[in-house]
Amino acid sequence: MKKLITLLWLFLAAFTIKATAQGGTSCNADFTFQYLSGATVKFTPVLNDSPAVIHSWNYGDGSAVNHNVSPTHTFALPGTYAVVHTVVRLNPNGLPICTQSTTKQIIIDPPCTLSVNFSSAASSNNSLLILFTNLSVPLALTDSITWNFGDNTISHDVNPVHTYANAGTYNVCLIVKKWPNTSATPCIKYICKPVVVNTPCNLVVDFSSIPSTANPLEIHFTNLSVPPATSDSTIWTFGDGTGSTVTNPVHLYANAGTYTVCLTVKKNNTAGTPPCVRYICKSVIVTAPCTLVADFSSAAVPPNLFTIQFTNLSIPLSPTDSITWTFGDGSTSNAVNPLHTYTSPGIYTVCLRVKKNNNTGSTPCVREICKSIIVSEPCTLVVNFSWTATATNPLMVHFTNLSVPSSPTDSTTWSFGDGSSSTTANPLHTYANAGTYNVCLIVKKNSNIPGTTPCVRYICKTVVVQAPCTLQANFTWHPDSANAQKIWFTNTSVPLSSTDSIRWTFGDGGSSNLINPDHTYAQPGNYTVCLRVQKRSPAGTVINCVSEICKTIIVYPTCNFQANYSWKLDSINVKKVYFTNLTIVPTTAASAIWFFGDGTSASTWNAVHEYANPGRYYVCLRVQLSPNCVRYKCDSITVPVPPPPCNNQSNFTYIHSSTNSQTYTFTPDYQSAAAVYTWTFGDGTGSHDMIATHHYAHGGTYTACLTVWRSASCASTTCKIIAVTTQINCDSIHVTYNYQRDPLIPNKIYFYAVSNTPILDQTWTITRLNGPNTTPPIILHQNNPVYLFGDTGLYRVCLRAVTLGGCVKEYCSNIHIEHTATQCTLQAYPNPASSQVSVNVTLSAAVMINVYVYNTMNVLVKEKHQPGVAGNNVVTLSIGDLPSGYYTMKVIYDNHICYSAFQKL
Repeated sequence: MKKLITLLWLFLAAFTIKATAQGGTSCNADFTFQYLSGATVKFTPVLNDSPAVIHSWNYGDGSAVNHNVSPTHTFALPGTYAVVHTVVRLNPNGLPICTQSTTKQIIIDPPCTLSVNFSSAASSNNSLLILFTNLSVPLALTDSITWNFGDNTISHDVNPVHTYANAGTYNVCLIVKKWPNTSATPCIKYICKPVVVNTPCNLVVDFSSIPSTANPLEIHFTNLSVPPATSDSTIWTFGDGTGSTVTNPVHLYANAGTYTVCLTVKKNNTAGTPPCVRYICKSVIVTAPCTLVADFSSAAVPPNLFTIQFTNLSIPLSPTDSITWTFGDGSTSNAVNPLHTYTSPGIYTVCLRVKKNNNTGSTPCVREICKSIIVSEPCTLVVNFSWTATATNPLMVHFTNLSVPSSPTDSTTWSFGDGSSSTTANPLHTYANAGTYNVCLIVKKNSNIPGTTPCVRYICKTVVVQAPCTLQANFTWHPDSANAQKIWFTNTSVPLSSTDSIRWTFGDGGSSNLINPDHTYAQPGNYTVCLRVQKRSPAGTVINCVSEICKTIIVYPTCNFQANYSWKLDSINVKKVYFTNLTIVPTTAASAIWFFGDGTSASTWNAVHEYANPGRYYVCLRVQLSPNCVRYKCDSITVPVPPPPCNNQSNFTYIHSSTNSQTYTFTPDYQSAAAVYTWTFGDGTGSHDMIATHHYAHGGTYTACLTVWRSASCASTTCKIIAVTTQINCDSIHVTYNYQRDPLIPNKIYFYAVSNTPILDQTWTITRLNGPNTTPPIILHQNNPVYLFGDTGLYRVCLRAVTLGGCVKEYCSNIHIEHTATQCTLQAYPNPASSQVSVNVTLSAAVMINVYVYNTMNVLVKEKHQPGVAGNNVVTLSIGDLPSGYYTMKVIYDNHICYSAFQKL
């Protein structure tokens, strides 16, 4: 019991002392801490008067309590820990007199695993503009970023874009500092790399092309690239397998068509810096020479002289040509040889336009010719009249104007043979006495066309005025179907009986008494045919009842002749040509028209024509006997080039062979079989051929001369210096190729030709080795092609290369296609485009849309990354800074790869 009382007293005494101590400073459990590393912390108490004070440290991480005064503890794992510091002060007897505890939160951050790195790339538009990409991992928005660009400038952007003032090599450093959640030492890492900044490539490549006025197959190319320099390397590819390194070349195409012409310019910079290379491709349309000569003729078609037959004489003429006629009266036609009827006479300007329909995209060949034609009523007037006496008074005679053609505007004058006259069209005249009268009719057609001669014709007949007679003579006629000069006549007189006395006169001295005769004319022409009918009495005696009618008929010749002509040059003036008409016609009434092939014509039987220029002309002779009887003779003639002056006759040109640079062909400008040609090639050899070919044994500089001798007083010599380059040894040339598979499309292969000599032309042949025997090979005539194989299997790919110097090399290798990938196609719009181009992408879910633009050399020139939404998405790219040409767009989203193409204007 005494021991229990003693312990209770000690406890009460300690409690009293502790309570008192806590009111003072003798027990203070406060402490400070210091992070020595990310997970090691040093703790320092406020009280440090050991051994009078006992310290207890509980780290809150499950580890044992530490009794050191100022311990250091390493936490095994990151996290937040409640560290409790307890102090107990002891009296000299070792009994506690006060105690106190203090708790503080310790935060242990994860270890610093930061890896710092970056990449840099120059802008495609400005090499001084560098795009830096921070590749550090892990990277957070709270990280501190510091870039030092090596030119005394810095940036705190995550992915900065920096423009250097000058080209050079700069030491660029990236410092990344991760801020912890505590006051522990931050995680800092850095990296420095040399960045090479090149001089900006401000080269802008462009060119123009224009065809030669003499030959549209010859194209003059002009290099418009800026800035220009004589040290620039230029390479032209003309799209027909040929090329050139001349700055402003002149190229002669073999055929018309559309060619893709490319110009590549490389600026040769200072040694050690990459060259500045730019290129441009354009479509050049080459048209065939236009040899079309438009021409036509016209002729009236009787009996309606307002109907004109137009004949197309254009050469050459084909069924595919577009024909347009304008007849001058507001009407048109597209027929080759139209028949057009005018409504009124006049002077009309008729134009024929011929357009040869060439290949799509090429310049059409168009020629047009206009001529003035006169549409009038030609003087085909045939004057005639008939008369009948009235039944009640035979002295009263009614005259009928039978002139054809007739018009109300005609002027008519009648003379009745008894001293009286009339201007009435169909007069009624009463004679004073019976008898025989000479009656005349004069008809004048009043033309509305100024300057034309009026048409005047007349006829006189003997008119017997007697007792009343009702007889009226008349007839019709038509030519025989087999013989145009045989005419069938039909008597239509009324009343007509078999006893009547009939008299036909045919106008050529022939006559007949038949009622309906036929008559064959010896010559074609116009004839006045008259029918005279006299009535007989029932007793058979002739009575004084007579009716007569006369008509003018046209007898056309039988069309059985052939047109022909000959020609010869004038002995002094070779441009002057004499044409002789060799046509044999049955009548002198034939007419001739010459068409000389240069847009001019003549209407003489024989013609003399002087051409303005030498050349080949298509000359036509048109011979006409009647409107329906026309023959042509057309043939080509050659008007030679006049010989040049004696002091200018030895000019010549030369060109080296495409396969051997030491073989040259020399061609004189003036070529004549009458001249003597003497060539000296400058290497001790010569030739007397008009066009000479010479092979130089060695390269070097030679003086080639041509002497042309036409006579003792007419000779000249011209010399030119020729630089002959040594022919390349084809055996020393090696050609092969490399290829690369597309990382996303395994069956898409990029081919690259490799040679120790520049390659001028490439032809690739792709043959499937394990496919059907009927599978034809694929031939690609292009440089470094990209080909998408349609199926898996083994293929043999051969490259046929034509190198500098005309050497032809071939290399073949096998390629195995193991996988194929499908690709989709998108439509770019607008196409062609100038400033912007867009595509529509339809998504089933929201994903990123990545668009990459490549030029024809498969070089990435632009890209865009756009977050997509479910549904339709319009992706628009600005392309105003791209050069003109053709581009391919690759659109990647989710697991899809789509392609599109567009043209930049």
